[in-house]
Amino acid sequence: MRGSATINARYQGIDIKRHGQSSKALTMVLKGAACIFLLFNVSSISSAQQVKISATIDSTTIQIGDQIRLQLTTTYNPQLYRVHFPSIQDTFNHFEVVERTKMDTLIGRNENTYKQTVIITNFDSGQWKIPPVAFDIQSLKGEAPQTLFSDSFLVNVTTLPVDTTKPIKPIFGIRGAKMPIKQLILYIVIALLLAAILGFLIWYFSKKIREKNKKPQHKEIEISLLPHEKALQSLQRIEKEQLWQSGFDKQYHTLLTDVMRLYLEEQFTMDCFEKTSGEIIQQVKRVKALSTSRQSLRTLFETADMVKFAKGQPLPEEHLQSMELAKDVIQESYKKIKPLTINDQDRSTNTQ
Repeated sequence: MRGSATINARYQGIDIKRHGQSSKALTMVLKGAACIFLLFNVSSISSAQQVKISATIDSTTIQIGDQIRLQLTTTYNPQLYRVHFPSIQDTFNHFEVVERTKMDTLIGRNENTYKQTVIITNFDSGQWKIPPVAFDIQSLKGEAPQTLFSDSFLVNVTTLPVDTTKPIKPIFGIRGAKMPIKQLILYIVIALLLAAILGFLIWYFSKKIREKNKKPQHKEIEISLLPHEKALQSLQRIEKEQLWQSGFDKQYHTLLTDVMRLYLEEQFTMDCFEKTSGEIIQQVKRVKALSTSRQSLRTLFETADMVKFAKGQPLPEEHLQSMELAKDVIQESYKKIKPLTINDQDRSTNTQ
């Protein structure tokens, strides 16, 4: 009996030791799981502490149709996290979105703050809940993404108070609205523009009609003169102006030589205006009709050059002599050539 009791006691001791060892192993497993859970929660808490979110409203009681400003805000380090703002539906729980403002960014030294205002309204009386909104957080350090939720809000939507003891009042009639001054000015400007356009069109078409019905006027026939006739007329005009008598010696002799240059070009097809006096005399030597007029032309041009370039002052007799020499050259040279007709002159001009 004692032996069996001893054996039982030993087996019981062995069972107690095994039970103690298994309980120790279980305790270590639980501690490890607790440590892992704590590490995960600590990382989540640290992430949550580094990213701040909030949602606020400016009123919890409104009348039907009034608006509420729901402001969403988040603050975080953009080098560590990315936060996606919640996407609020156009209608939710009897609320309707009226407007979404642009994102407002406030850049800080280590953290940036982002704000957005969503304006909502409600047309159903009662108490309605604005549910929490979710901010999705993505870590740039390789941590698992998270979602933070804002607070929810209860909003009381009331109606206008109605006194049922009083009778129903009739509907107001239609009232005329006054026209704004800006709109009135716009109408006046448009009316003036239309009147100006209409007046221009009337003037334009009436002018066209008058021109169409206007009888053609007979143009005066221009009489084409022969070269010697034009030259003699030009000399007569110079005489009438009495330039040298008024002290304009240079203008007088310049006009005389210009008349002679033009006559020589038109009558004998000589290039005179781009030539000097000496070069013109050399061309004159080759024209048979001017053989007796060479000395007269030389005297005429030399006197003009003296007045124009040497500032000479000819005597009155010399002024008159230059005029007479010019007339003699024209008349004498014309007598020695075949008279040009108008058609001959036109053909020579076209050839040039």
